[in-house]
Amino acid sequence: MTVFSSPNTLPYFAVLLSSKLLLNDLTYRLMAEKTLELAKKQTGYLCAEYGAGEMDLLMTYWETREAAEAWLNHDVHRRTLSIGESFWYEEYSLKLFKVIGDVSFRRKPNQDLHASRFPRIVTKIGVLKILEEAQAPLLYDYINQERSFLTPWEPLRSEGYYSLETCQLRVREMRRDFLEDKGIVFCLLSPNEDKMLAYSNYSNIVRGVFQACNLGYSVRESEQGKGVMQEVLSAGLEYLHKELHIDRIQASYMPRNARSAAVLHKLGFDKEGVARNYLKINGCWEDHILTALVLR
Repeated sequence: MTVFSSPNTLPYFAVLLSSKLLLNDLTYRLMAEKTLELAKKQTGYLCAEYGAGEMDLLMTYWETREAAEAWLNHDVHRRTLSIGESFWYEEYSLKLFKVIGDVSFRRKPNQDLHASRFPRIVTKIGVLKILEEAQAPLLYDYINQERSFLTPWEPLRSEGYYSLETCQLRVREMRRDFLEDKGIVFCLLSPNEDKMLAYSNYSNIVRGVFQACNLGYSVRESEQGKGVMQEVLSAGLEYLHKELHIDRIQASYMPRNARSAAVLHKLGFDKEGVARNYLKINGCWEDHILTALVLR
């Protein structure tokens, strides 16, 4: 999502949907994505901005008042909101604005400076980062090209999981979770950032007296045995400890997953126990070895 500014086309118009949600499930997020795609096809559409939190804000911008009013009263738009009243919304408000002033700022690009709230770590193999929204196709390619390889080690997935739309939603959630201190997903990209090589997810961050999270990861089949996962996790763990001050990282693996066991052992994870029927993997409840890296 980019910041929209158009100071040379004043005045222009905006429609703001502000809402509080009862339920923020995958169906709602897909519905919101479809609604935005519909808006983009309308005459006079300029851009959109979206923010999520205790209150969600979706602002669409339009060239003329007529275009903005047409969207405000669009039959499909209105029907979608009506459906939302029964399932997703606690309350919402739809407003029309006229933009008569626009002051903007954008930092000048610098190829040597990747200044951002989002981390970007250059390793020997590639670039470790939280994906940008425009890079969702890299995640799409990764999960689809490695589908048969990853299936035995993951939960059952519906076909919708493998769609580009779901990947776009996942990338937005990755970025939002990082900003809200809920988790961090580091994806390893090739040096020119045109291919995703590995995935690591530090989820369920808990602060206070715990300062801990859970770790999950995967790697392309073609990259196995090259030290890729070791490098990805080493860099990620260092960032997590030094920058986010997380000092307990928990990870689990199935007893038959010797590669995962070896990676965690090399990183210093200690076995803490065995959990029976711990996670449902590929449709079956599987025992898991519980491990943790304690940096206190």
